[in-house]
Amino acid sequence: MVIGISGPLGVAAVSTALSLILGLALAWLLVNRRFPGSREIGWLASGALLLPAPIVCYALIWGDTRLTARGTAAAAIVSAAPLLVRAGRSAFGGLDPVCAQAARTLGAGDWRIFWSVELPRIYRPALLAVGVAFARVLLEMAVVLFLTLRAAK
Repeated sequence: MVIGISGPLGVAAVSTALSLILGLALAWLLVNRRFPGSREIGWLASGALLLPAPIVCYALIWGDTRLTARGTAAAAIVSAAPLLVRAGRSAFGGLDPVCAQAARTLGAGDWRIFWSVELPRIYRPALLAVGVAFARVLLEMAVVLFLTLRAAK
């Protein structure tokens, strides 16, 4: 094991935690910043939900005949992060910008506004999305293990 995780629960926990960080950061950027390609990044983030687990796992794992924790976690992040991006975009988009503007007039920067004003207001939808992402990762781990055991026969 390269990254120190073993078993489906360890892989699911690590990939869900990384998906939470990446997903909420990308969601915040897509809601609060306009930059070239932001619309396309949003499409790609939503489009990754369409990839079923066997396709993601085939692309990231099947080339190597052994099931590595790093490849499995990467496949799980590819499938779990879009759930958190979508939930984060909905949550951040539903926030009233007056609170962030008030914090900005009091001298708070973007980082402090994110941690002190916006994140506490969206923690419930974020926790719900984390639960759904964790469940999806566990389901996909079962599919990966089944396909791996089936292919080994």
